[in-house]
Amino acid sequence: MNIYHLNQLTDLTTRKEINVSDYFSDSVLEQAKIYVYDKKEYIVRFDKQIDHLFFLLEGRAKIYKIHENGRRSLIQFIGKGDFIGELSLLEVEEQVKDVQAIDKCICLALPYHKIKKELLNDPHFLRLIAQYLGRKVLLRVEHFSNNQNYELKHRLAAYMLQTEVDGVYNEKQTETAEFLGVSYRHLIYTLTEFQKSGLVIKNGRSYQLNQEELQVLASGLLTL
Repeated sequence: MNIYHLNQLTDLTTRKEINVSDYFSDSVLEQAKIYVYDKKEYIVRFDKQIDHLFFLLEGRAKIYKIHENGRRSLIQFIGKGDFIGELSLLEVEEQVKDVQAIDKCICLALPYHKIKKELLNDPHFLRLIAQYLGRKVLLRVEHFSNNQNYELKHRLAAYMLQTEVDGVYNEKQTETAEFLGVSYRHLIYTLTEFQKSGLVIKNGRSYQLNQEELQVLASGLLTL
């Protein structure tokens, strides 16, 4: 992880910037720093106290729930414009989740101890958070509905596009099977069919993706 000041944001981002002033007041932004995480790096760990509210300015990440038996389950993807740590800010989550970067992630980091009181008394921010949490619930409901109503090939295509880095898919197959609600055997069979159809090219444990063709197959399912 690398840390920068907010005025260095333009130098760090490569895509169109989010206007952070639409989300936070000037007094809150005065307390902000920029945290940059490399791919596969953890932004938040379940066994460590979270003391910042993060706002994702660039990149993609995965959220994992850690179970009492030590197993972990992938529950959602997040990307540009998403929050991390909002439930802890609102004091409705005691056990935080793992959040791991898929690719390079640039986050606005706001320390709880400096901004919590102001944010929780800011009607504009609270309205944004309420809308955000509502959308988050709908996305999770949509994911479970898709698992019941769409063939695996469509859902797997969307999943591969969600997790690819530089056109390469390299995820744990057991984790993929669990997230998509299928058996490991069914997943491997479908991956083999993808290879036969030219949708992917296997290279060791990784797969080079034919992203254009997968986009067609995944049409309408790219918000897992």
